[in-house]
Amino acid sequence: LSISITAPMRELIRSKSQKNEYDAVVALTDASGNEITLDAKISARGNARLSSCDFPPIRLEFDRDQVVGTVFAGQKRLKMVTHCQRGFGGERWVRQEYGIYRAYNIVTEYSFQARMLDVTYRDTESERWERDAPAFFIEAVGEMADRLGRDSIRPPEVRTEQFHLEETTHHLLFQYLIANTDFSITRGSSGEGCCHNARVITEPGHQDGWMVIPYDFDQAGIINTDYARPDRRLGIRRVTSRLYRGFCWQNDALPAAIERFNERRGAITTALMPAELSSSRQKQVRRYIDRFYATINDPEELREELIAKCRGGVTFAIRKTRTAGQ
Repeated sequence: LSISITAPMRELIRSKSQKNEYDAVVALTDASGNEITLDAKISARGNARLSSCDFPPIRLEFDRDQVVGTVFAGQKRLKMVTHCQRGFGGERWVRQEYGIYRAYNIVTEYSFQARMLDVTYRDTESERWERDAPAFFIEAVGEMADRLGRDSIRPPEVRTEQFHLEETTHHLLFQYLIANTDFSITRGSSGEGCCHNARVITEPGHQDGWMVIPYDFDQAGIINTDYARPDRRLGIRRVTSRLYRGFCWQNDALPAAIERFNERRGAITTALMPAELSSSRQKQVRRYIDRFYATINDPEELREELIAKCRGGVTFAIRKTRTAGQ
């Protein structure tokens, strides 16, 4: 989708840490060739990226009555992942993170959808200030939950016996694939509810079979942004070093999850290797993916790198969960 955003962009960038809200105009051309202009509110968002990036992530807020009949129909607030910095590096990070969302869509439907954007940013105070850059929208939490027939909840924490076994295994094996450790599926930041870089969805009224849907993959080793750093408590020095953060009670579910990843290997690999990447970077990414598959398909490596490193040394009888499709 190609859009333009006109707002006090320089002021938004200068005061990004304050997350001030500004008036904006979003313009696009629909499928029929009609030009559409929408009023919106724009603000910076985020935490780690807000301090690490020259250009902040953005939130757009629309008037639901005004967007009726447009591509934004039904939307209220949308999060945009933007280029962190100017130049090819910043654009590469955006495209690779978008590819991660697409790859997880291939692993499971219980995932956030995303839509790629070509954005022209214009400043209301200067006719000369203009920037073109890639970005993408992330599906709103409520919309994702509605699409999947679930409720979105923010419990203070999630007990492991409440997890949906298969979907949790898909989730944590995927985090291992992309070498992401910047998440928690049991609790979030103080006062925010569960979880860190993930949201909980559940069948209405149920206290088990809960699914934790991940987002925010900019710290993943497969991208290897300049600002990505692993938590010191994890015992790894680089984000490119894979660390399995699955639970021991999931070990019996790993064979089926590995079979799924093997069956969908081609599509997952394609999604993780955007066509816009340079040939040398594509080769690096492919080797990184191939290393993952070599590990999970080698019984000895699987035992050493995943099974032996699972969290919670005691295996317990997990509460029987309904299949994701029920």
